[in-house]
Amino acid sequence: MARGAGRLDRAATLALAVALLFIAPSGIFGQIAAQNRLLKSDAIVPIRQASIYNPYVDSNLQNKYWDFGGDAIVDTNKHIRLTQDRPSQAGWLWTRAPLTADNFEIQFEFSIDGKAAGHKPYGDGLAMWLTEERAQPGPVFGSKDYFTGLGIIIDTFANSRHAYSFPRVMGVVGNGIDSYNHAKDGANLEVGGCSVDIRRTSVATKARVTYVKDVFFELALHYQEWDTWESCFKLPNITIPSRPYLGFTAATGDVSDNHDLVSVSTSNIIYKVKSAAELAQHRLEHFPPAGSQAAKAKSKKKSSGWFSKSGSSSGSTPPSSKSSSSGGPGLFASIFGSLFTVIWVLLKWGLIFGTIAAGGYAFMRWRRQKDAKRF
Repeated sequence: MARGAGRLDRAATLALAVALLFIAPSGIFGQIAAQNRLLKSDAIVPIRQASIYNPYVDSNLQNKYWDFGGDAIVDTNKHIRLTQDRPSQAGWLWTRAPLTADNFEIQFEFSIDGKAAGHKPYGDGLAMWLTEERAQPGPVFGSKDYFTGLGIIIDTFANSRHAYSFPRVMGVVGNGIDSYNHAKDGANLEVGGCSVDIRRTSVATKARVTYVKDVFFELALHYQEWDTWESCFKLPNITIPSRPYLGFTAATGDVSDNHDLVSVSTSNIIYKVKSAAELAQHRLEHFPPAGSQAAKAKSKKKSSGWFSKSGSSSGSTPPSSKSSSSGGPGLFASIFGSLFTVIWVLLKWGLIFGTIAAGGYAFMRWRRQKDAKRF
């Protein structure tokens, strides 16, 4: 009996070890990749107080880190619906405590969809906020006007003619004095943006805000292909309150849409203390002088290479559109990457279920031996 129990323990331990071996790398490798992407940061630490996932609420239908309000509805299995596809709605979600990290990354998944199709209008849009104020409903996509801080606006309805198309994703900075000009779609406060087809996408729509104090601010979007991010804009200097509240709001007017927030993941990017010279060098790595070798190499890296993705943009230049279906290195890389992903997923889950089955089989043998000895 002791021998059978020993075999069971070994089988269970083996099953658990193999499962952890194949499950853990995705999180570990993801953090390492993020650290490399963020210029050799010393650590990346999740901020629980500024992150939210399903089921979104506890047993008392509350969340100790976030407040909900307006027309927001929590579906514990799917999303937080800030507005339904109905006219004149506004909903909000705000952190209860301010964000204290000097450098941070905020990644959120969202969905914008509704009954309107073709050339029928829809709107108005969704916004992410980093402001001194919190949970104050108002006319700017469900939040107050004359705000102090930064907003990322996903505007799906144009109130006037522009040189760019809509939907439009843009960054706006408010000083608490200037009003958001609705007639001009906030162009008076815009600091950067891009025009993207972010509604009814075939992949999960996500936005990633990266801020390294005194170095850069970047907004990247995930909306065309899985695991492919495109830079919407990147700025060398932007003003953000030192302890901002993080919020999400959405609004509809005469036209409407479902505006859903699926998840929010916020992390503290930790660097060792840098001197003024090190900060200047850090900025140069992100914004090399025009005509320099670094700038040329950066441009070449964006536009060529076997495994290159579509190029990023800065300022108000929209991200490049998806390339046409033609042969070449890009097509080969896409096919190879997709095939490798499918094989890896099948192999991983096959081994996991195989080890679980082996553990179950060992347990059944042990039980049969135990029952036989009893009689």
